[in-house]
Amino acid sequence: MKREIAKNEYYEAYVDEEINRMYWIMRGHWKKLSDIPDFRRHNRETIGCLKPGFTAVIDMRGMEIPDKEVLGLMLEVTRDSEEAGKGRQAHIINKNDMEAVRASRGVMKETDQDVKMMQFDNYEEAIEWLNR
Repeated sequence: MKREIAKNEYYEAYVDEEINRMYWIMRGHWKKLSDIPDFRRHNRETIGCLKPGFTAVIDMRGMEIPDKEVLGLMLEVTRDSEEAGKGRQAHIINKNDMEAVRASRGVMKETDQDVKMMQFDNYEEAIEWLNR
């Protein structure tokens, strides 16, 4: 059963400890670090509830490409999750938004996670892939 970790105007974070999965819903335009002051703490709290091998659903359909300053933080958060033992992750993006596709792939390549990540444009397909 999903349990809420954080919810604000920029993101929501949930965990389902029973199936060992984190869920993020990201939205809006993250222009500066002060827009998301607790993002890294919330991620650490989320991964602290899970065991190594956990999976992740990251829904970015409502999010604009963040500014460069924020992308650095996103890389740090991604590395935190990887160090905690994150397994496969499904990114849900608008596949017709080529800028979003490139940004998502760029973060994954930067952190050597591109082999464990797939992009989807709908939630159901993402969940089906993670449940295999």
